[in-house]
Amino acid sequence: MASRKRYRLDQVAVEPGEVRRAKWTFAKGGRQAPVKGSEHLYTVTDGNLGGRNKWEFLVRVPDESDGRVEIRPKGTPPLQTWKALTYRSLQFQKATKGDARGKRYCKVSLAVPPAGRAKDDPRGNRTKDVIRGDQRRDLPKWFQSLQGRMRTKERVRSTRGTDGNTLVILVQPDDYAMMIRLYFAMKVWILREGIELE
Repeated sequence: MASRKRYRLDQVAVEPGEVRRAKWTFAKGGRQAPVKGSEHLYTVTDGNLGGRNKWEFLVRVPDESDGRVEIRPKGTPPLQTWKALTYRSLQFQKATKGDARGKRYCKVSLAVPPAGRAKDDPRGNRTKDVIRGDQRRDLPKWFQSLQGRMRTKERVRSTRGTDGNTLVILVQPDDYAMMIRLYFAMKVWILREGIELE
């Protein structure tokens, strides 16, 4: 389904706020692994929308240099469509191969609109679709400006699993504003427009 609106990443204004020490957990190998680091608070205004466009975001940065940076909304505008996003995150890992070495990447994982969950998920538990490298051209128009940042995972980090053909997007390791903008591209606008890839 094509988007009715043209969203632009540069219209997402990101303002840094408080930084504080924090602890959180990640699922690792079937258990909850504790993580220590810093939480960065951001206020975000989506200039693509005329109203209901104020957000609060948490950026969790681990002390361990190989740890995952986590991006998630702390507060959303009052729309039912976005309410559950406070439980959904993007995670950025360190790239270790080729010209991507030292940068961070996240998998291109699009939020699944509630109507799309019933198709092949009778219990409605599926919340995201992880995109393959051969699906790059099927992404909504706002991903066009990101084409130069896209790779398949096998080109940025070795993998023991079967996700080598997963599409990823690279960012500078401390570009938290861009990480937040990518959250809008993959979660916020996808849900607002009800977009699903074939």
